[in-house]
Amino acid sequence: MTAWEDLGKRVMSARKQVGLTQLELATAMRVDRTVVTKIEAGQRTVDSLELARLAKALRRPIGWFVREPSASVISRRAGREGLIRSEDIQLEELAQDVEQLIGLGVLSPPTSRPTLIESLEATEQAALEARRAAGLRLEEPAWDLIRVVERLGLYVFVLQLEGSEGARTDGSYIALDRGGVALVGGTGSNGRRRFTIAHELGHHVLADQYAPEWVVGAGATERERVINAFAIHFLLPRPAIEQRWSQLQGQDDPRGATIHLTVEFGTSWSATCAQLHRLDFITTSDFDQLSHRKPTHVDFLERELRIRDDVSAPLVPPGYAAAVIRALKKAKISSDRALELFHGTLREQDQGAVLDSDCIRRFAERARCIQPLCSSPWFRR
Repeated sequence: MTAWEDLGKRVMSARKQVGLTQLELATAMRVDRTVVTKIEAGQRTVDSLELARLAKALRRPIGWFVREPSASVISRRAGREGLIRSEDIQLEELAQDVEQLIGLGVLSPPTSRPTLIESLEATEQAALEARRAAGLRLEEPAWDLIRVVERLGLYVFVLQLEGSEGARTDGSYIALDRGGVALVGGTGSNGRRRFTIAHELGHHVLADQYAPEWVVGAGATERERVINAFAIHFLLPRPAIEQRWSQLQGQDDPRGATIHLTVEFGTSWSATCAQLHRLDFITTSDFDQLSHRKPTHVDFLERELRIRDDVSAPLVPPGYAAAVIRALKKAKISSDRALELFHGTLREQDQGAVLDSDCIRRFAERARCIQPLCSSPWFRR
C-alpha cells in the first residue's frame, strides 16, 4: 500500500464484511473506538502488533491488508457499485497465493493465447480445441477435472464459500498475468460443480475475465450464453455423444441412453438433456418429457451405474499442491505458510508431516552450517 488511507479503506471493508461495528472491532483489539475511527480514515499509523490484532479480529491474513487487490477483481467489482463480497476477498487471496508460487519459481502456468469467438455457434469448435490442448480425446469424459483444466493454466479451488449475503454463489474467475484462478463453491451436486468449473474455464479460454455475472446461469446476456455453451461442449462433446448414443441405442431408449451419458460424463441431468436437444439427438417432445423425469437411485442400480464425485470440497489443484511442497523443501516458505496455502485440504496426519518436514529442513540447514566448523583442524584439536 502507498498510503495509510489505502490501509484504512481495507480495514473498513473487512470490518463491514464480517458485520462488526467500530466499537466491536475496537473491543476485540483492546483499544478505544477512536483508534479504529482514525485508522479507517487514514489518520493514524498502525504498528505490527495492531495489524496482527486487526487481522485476527477481521479473519483476514495480514498480507491482505497491505497488498493491492488484483486489477481483475477491481474490474469485476465495477458492475456492483463498489460492493466487495467475501467471495471477492477469497478469490483475491487465492490469486495472490498462486502469484506467490509463480514468483518463487515453483509454479509455471502453461503459456496460452486467448481464443476469440464472435458467435454462439463458434463455441463448439473452441471447446473441442480446448479439449485437445488439455490432452483429452474427443470421445473421452473429462474426469479429474481440476487436473484437466490446470493443464490449460486455470487453477481451480473448490472450497466452502465464506459468503453471508444469502445469494446463491457458484463460482468466479480472475485472470492473472500468467494463468488464471477460479473459486468454486463446494455446495450443490457434483454435476453442477463440474459445470461451474467448465464455465469458469470458458471465461479463461475465451479471455472474458471482466464478466460481471457471479452466479453461473444468472442473467440472460449473450456472453453468458456463449460461456455456458462452451462449458457443455467441453464436458459433453458431439463426437462422444455420437459414439455412445449409437452404442446405447438411444433412438430406441432415449431415457436410458441419457442416464448413461449423464453418469459417464459427470454432467447434470438438465445439462445433458439440453445438450442432446441442442445437437438434435432428441426431439423437443422428448426433451420436454425427459426434463421432467429425472433419474432416481433405482435407475442407476438397474443399469449398474455408480455416481462419481471428483470435485468435492475442499480441493486445490494438484500442480499447485506440488508447488507448495517444492517451495517448502527449498526453504522458500515456512511450514505455517504451507498449511495456509493448502486451504484446509490436508488431513491432520498430513499437517504433522508438513511440520515435521520443516523441522528436518531447519535441522539440515543447521547441520550444513556446523559441518565446516567440525572439519576444521581447530575443532579436531
